[in-house]
Amino acid sequence: MKLIHCTEKNVAAAWGRLREVRPLVFHVTNAVAVTLQANVCLSVGASPLMSQYPAEAEDLADLAQGFLVNLGTPTDAAWETVRRALTWAKRTGKCFTLLDPVGYGASRCRNESTDTLLREHTFSIVKGNAGEISLLAGTGGATKGVDVLAAGNLEKGVLALAREHYCVVCATGEVDFMSDGEAIARVSGGSALLPGLSGSGCAAGTVVLSVVAACGDATLGTLTGLLAMGIASERAEKNCAGPGSFPATLIDQLSRLVPEDFQDSHSRWCARSPSCGTGKA
Repeated sequence: MKLIHCTEKNVAAAWGRLREVRPLVFHVTNAVAVTLQANVCLSVGASPLMSQYPAEAEDLADLAQGFLVNLGTPTDAAWETVRRALTWAKRTGKCFTLLDPVGYGASRCRNESTDTLLREHTFSIVKGNAGEISLLAGTGGATKGVDVLAAGNLEKGVLALAREHYCVVCATGEVDFMSDGEAIARVSGGSALLPGLSGSGCAAGTVVLSVVAACGDATLGTLTGLLAMGIASERAEKNCAGPGSFPATLIDQLSRLVPEDFQDSHSRWCARSPSCGTGKA
């Protein structure tokens, strides 16, 4: 589905598909966020599978409906697993793929690894924080390790990357931006506690890919996943005791989201063609 044509009804239906389909999402992810991502995956109704063992990469990619690549704590085994799984996923065409370029800009190694993956493989979604996506697109921005120091021109960045790599691109931050190469959307909402939760962006990638794998549409699923993180994190902030209990409460709130929670979500996002004015999606 084209971004400009997404509606509240579409979004609600996409979320409803999660617990009907219960997609299997294979993660090669970082050591910091692996437990959080597994629990988030379960909370939204999907099944997590975590492995960095190259010998089983093809088998797991064949089983999965989604494959998430996150090299936030890179290792030789993780890199080899990613390469094998992506090659198999491309051959079969059965699996949606998401690349999270964690720490892009922090080291030459990370930059070269991400650039190599984007050159050699086509992903369904590329998701990063505002600094990573800006740097990757060459539209400004700055990072400090895996944290954002400054965002560049995100509207220009997500659009350019989506067109270059023929995929959906999203940049998360105080306001999320996404593009399918034809339109750009701004997605508002979320909790001020998210930046203080290590792995919150990684968890957002899990939610996004889980919805995409369930509904079968990279654009609609990405929009729905971003909205879900915004709604759930706002509710978690209201119901937690502080940053220590926020992760558990976020998982609780994600598990309680139902399609009806998205029926009034039109105020949270707007989509526009690059050559047109802004309008509600």
